[in-house]
Amino acid sequence: MIAARPAVVLVAAVSLLAPAAAARDTSAGGRSCVGLSPPVDGMIIAPFNPGPGYEGHWGTDYEGDRDGLVLAAARGTVIFAGLVADNLVVTVDHGGGLWTSYSYLGHVTVMAGEDVERGTVIGTVGAGTGHGDVHLSVRIDGEYIDPLRVVGCLARAPAAGLRLVEVR
Repeated sequence: MIAARPAVVLVAAVSLLAPAAAARDTSAGGRSCVGLSPPVDGMIIAPFNPGPGYEGHWGTDYEGDRDGLVLAAARGTVIFAGLVADNLVVTVDHGGGLWTSYSYLGHVTVMAGEDVERGTVIGTVGAGTGHGDVHLSVRIDGEYIDPLRVVGCLARAPAAGLRLVEVR
């Protein structure tokens, strides 16, 4: 007769958004980043507020210092850098269907096809709206989502979502 021995199994918690896992590559200030980094250090001045069709606000606007630096939210590949409706825009593909776009730039410092890391300077804050802000939009599989769902660093490491469970 074979005696059954208890086994320990690692059970993982599922992350909020699987594509955000692509952004889990660095830490900020000793904290584990399990989301995207904000493009600038400024306050949020206009929240995500979409409307029907193309009405409403399909991203989040951050206050930025004019000619301040705009940083990539996570590692990825620049897929667009140019003008859209008279605004300089950079779009980064982070893999897994996750794209970020940065609008109202004063200058662009990257080119399409270029690989960037979290924190790479992609441009400078412009005056596209008259008050020097940066518009961040986030798309997952082509659908716009509220950027604040995936922007931010958590004080707890991703391993905090793991636990050992005894299986008998």
